[in-house]
Amino acid sequence: MQAAILQEPGKFILETRDIPSPGQSQVLIRTGVCGVCTSELDMWTGEAKDLEYPRFIGHEVAGTVVAVGDGVQEVQNGDRVAVFAEGRGYAEYIVEDVSRLYVLKEETPFDLALGEPIACSVNGVRKLDPQFNDSVAIVGTGFMGLIMTQLFRIRGAGKVIAIDTRESMLELAKKCGATHTLNPTENDVVSEVKALTDGAGVDIGVEAAGKQATLDSIAKLVRMEGKLEIFGFHQGEPRTINMAHWNWMAFDLVNGHTRSAHIYVEGMEIGLQLLESGKLVMDDLVTHRYPLAEINEAFRTATQKSDDFVKGVIIFE
Repeated sequence: MQAAILQEPGKFILETRDIPSPGQSQVLIRTGVCGVCTSELDMWTGEAKDLEYPRFIGHEVAGTVVAVGDGVQEVQNGDRVAVFAEGRGYAEYIVEDVSRLYVLKEETPFDLALGEPIACSVNGVRKLDPQFNDSVAIVGTGFMGLIMTQLFRIRGAGKVIAIDTRESMLELAKKCGATHTLNPTENDVVSEVKALTDGAGVDIGVEAAGKQATLDSIAKLVRMEGKLEIFGFHQGEPRTINMAHWNWMAFDLVNGHTRSAHIYVEGMEIGLQLLESGKLVMDDLVTHRYPLAEINEAFRTATQKSDDFVKGVIIFE
């Protein structure tokens, strides 16, 4: 099989490797698609410290079951599945435990059934436990921020305020259910949010861009004793916060991430059920598709984030 290995920062190489065999409770999947994840970009740019290369990465996988190991009864050959994978996804085949799969409907496109990022978004919203008519501000409406925008509306949120510096993302946010959109380069975001919330600030604030600037911004938008979630994947230099302000405001701080496999899978099942029922819409969110041979270009594009970019995926079939 062909596999893309990150040989060093900025350089994937294609290698021919043996097709792996499934063991006890495992399945072999022919990869249909693997999404390019923001969490991998610091490996590509070299910003991540103390990493060893080469690296065999890729974890946003969907594909077709082609062989099952001993003890597997939940799926069979030919089943189309989304996968919560630990890595090794930029390859024509991947082996994964059967407990980490979601069986897709025949008509569900692989490139929209990105179970892992959908799971992260679902679990980020679940951890916040929004109540009916809660006001929400999302700072950073990229791919996962746009998914979360939809999920907050599904959960019954009232005002959902999308905040981003790219007008193209704000237009998509409106399509995803945002009731208000604000661009920090054109608006006094703090004043606008206060005006929309009777001077108090939002009940829930989500920092979803992983930048120092968005971390600073979100703390100015959440009401006293409101919920503040750090959901963005922070890379590079350490961040700083105004702890005196955060203490005084008595924020209910939420880490939007999880590392438990069973919680990932729960979120994946919920999110993909919403996708397949038509409540979660992904069509406009996957914007760039590349064959495996062009994976270096896919990562360059994901790093540069042009106005028309939301999400890139590697297509295998």
